[in-house]
Amino acid sequence: MYIVLFLLALLPMASVALGQSPTTTDAVTPSTNIGGAEYPRVTPDLRVIFRIKAPDAQKVEFDLGRPYAAQKDAEGFWTATTDPQVPGFHYYALLIDGVRVSDPASESFYGTGRQSSAIEIPEKGVDYYLPKDVPHGDVRERWYHSSVTGAWRRVYVYTPPGYDTKLPTRYPVLYLQHGAGEDERGWSNQGHVAFIMDNAIAEGKAAPMLVVMDKGYAQRAGEAPFTPGPPRGNGGRGGAAPNFGRMFQAFDDVVTKDLIPYIDASFRTIPDRDHRALAGLSMGGAQAYNIGLNHLDLFSYIGGFSGAGGGFGGGGAFDPKTANNGVMADADAFNRRVHVLFMSIGTAEPQRMQDSVRGYHDNLTKAGIKTVFYESPGTSHEWLTWRRSLHEFTPLLFRAENAGQPEVTAQRQGEPGDAGRAQGVGEPTINRPPGGRGGFGGPIVLNADDVQAYPEPPAGIDADRPEIPHGKLEMIEYDSKTVGTTRRMQVYTPPGYTPKKKYPVLYLLHGIGGDETEWESVAKPNLLLDNLLAEKKAVPMILVMPNGRAQKNDRPGGNIYAAAPAFAVFEQDLLQDVIPAIQKRYSVRTDRKDRGLAGLSMGGGQSLNFGLGHLDTFAWVGAFSSAPNTKPPAELVPDPAAARKSVKLLWISGGNKDGLLRISQGVHGYLKEKNVPHVWNVDGHGHEPATWRNNLYYFLQRVFR
Repeated sequence: MYIVLFLLALLPMASVALGQSPTTTDAVTPSTNIGGAEYPRVTPDLRVIFRIKAPDAQKVEFDLGRPYAAQKDAEGFWTATTDPQVPGFHYYALLIDGVRVSDPASESFYGTGRQSSAIEIPEKGVDYYLPKDVPHGDVRERWYHSSVTGAWRRVYVYTPPGYDTKLPTRYPVLYLQHGAGEDERGWSNQGHVAFIMDNAIAEGKAAPMLVVMDKGYAQRAGEAPFTPGPPRGNGGRGGAAPNFGRMFQAFDDVVTKDLIPYIDASFRTIPDRDHRALAGLSMGGAQAYNIGLNHLDLFSYIGGFSGAGGGFGGGGAFDPKTANNGVMADADAFNRRVHVLFMSIGTAEPQRMQDSVRGYHDNLTKAGIKTVFYESPGTSHEWLTWRRSLHEFTPLLFRAENAGQPEVTAQRQGEPGDAGRAQGVGEPTINRPPGGRGGFGGPIVLNADDVQAYPEPPAGIDADRPEIPHGKLEMIEYDSKTVGTTRRMQVYTPPGYTPKKKYPVLYLLHGIGGDETEWESVAKPNLLLDNLLAEKKAVPMILVMPNGRAQKNDRPGGNIYAAAPAFAVFEQDLLQDVIPAIQKRYSVRTDRKDRGLAGLSMGGGQSLNFGLGHLDTFAWVGAFSSAPNTKPPAELVPDPAAARKSVKLLWISGGNKDGLLRISQGVHGYLKEKNVPHVWNVDGHGHEPATWRNNLYYFLQRVFR
């Protein structure tokens, strides 16, 4: 996925049209032109021919490094030809009667602090940043809420080829930052990061990894944001300069307190410092050095492309012994801890940048700090320098010879796919913008029968209605022989519960990031059932919400995926400890026809695995948005005839905006092929509480009937 924004300049002072006159036969149309635009064009000697129709204009210039005056012909076309240009990506602007605007013939890119025109000058014989016939990864747009800024932030994540099919595999992560005047789109749009990674991985030069690209600007909640003045000159800015120190510190906290936890919870990462890198260009390079060196507990690979750790774009005294809280004071200890410290510079960059980067490198070398230094020949402070730097940097990452440890296969059996949000699948707080939907885990391909079997429920299905009888929700403890400790679960008993009557029991299982309280948070099943019972739409039953993470420390937190094996262990805990504890404490029916099992996400997979695997224990099974822990359909139902005979209700559901829908689709397709009766409900939601609440609402009305 590549995000490209189109900007068509509206010019009241001139009538403007795209130049479409006869073309120069030996010149080529650059990839940065919009579709159908013949100009600008690039000649074999890398001159650029600009052309635009503006018959009412008095003066037209094209600013590509410097202004080039255009000449007007009788038809109102203005044409200018530049000097030979350096290959790579360059911003430019159109000046009509002194007004600086974008060229409507160019795609629009956010750079120089605004949406800008740009041109890609071909680099002869070089294709590492171009699309090739190799497996391709994806660039995914995600949103998360920052506790530091108090606002939603957008992040782009490159996932390598095979990410959605190699579900047990976990990946190292490179956090990659843009420069000043650009944003989180820069590396994807201008830098061609996806093509660079695709090609390097296909050639075996780089390890498969995630690349995370966030916006490098941040201000704390309540602080007045920095607002730049209008651009001036060739990419310069007007207005007051930003307070980089304040902004850098706020962004440091965003990365360490919000972004890394979100990425580790939302993607299949290897969440340790040996598998985490931080790099950036220009301002982002300075941020990479400052954040990385101040948090060596989080990063072991650090890179700066045209960015100096001694200060952004400046000189000044720099002492490795005291910088970054003295982390480099012991050079030998630092060299053992940091696997790669990378820096680069273009040989044609301005002297200020040369002095800053080379001075930083020289000071580190004198102090005994090992570095990798790369020079990009003939390039200035521009995207070709940074593409080349990334091309040199990524082969150094996550290699055994650099880390000084055995290569990691990054596979852990039985773990889920994308979680899509910081708290993990199944938690009530969704890390996407307000009103956003699921849409993670993989591509969504809908089939003809992927339709909504039940309508959206009426409003207020989970309202707390004081005028009706209410059941009791209580937290109880039980001794788990399986885990070897005392565990907790929530239990709902219906209004009028009495030991003189026997009740059926429905066990509700949570998602990978939740616990025994999650169902109460995301769906309020006690109130759902109170209301249904008052309307005589459900039978009185007991609801049991245990903790499906069967290990001694069963609290969610940290790397939630590390506990995935404990969700499989819960099968034994459920059968041998939870059910007997409920039968001992409450007045329940003990026949299989009076026992149901349902769950959301990870709990949906557990419900299918355990419920269909123990038809002697459960007759009612519901799976809402099942996660990749779900067994293959043929293993779930090896004997379709037995399932047809034993299962009273089998409910499979998901949302048509849920990237994990394919899991449920596979189960449904197999059941349909084998003629196993079941409910197949695909609503309009994502991997989120709305779909779990709504499906539970209807499931409760059919269970134990």
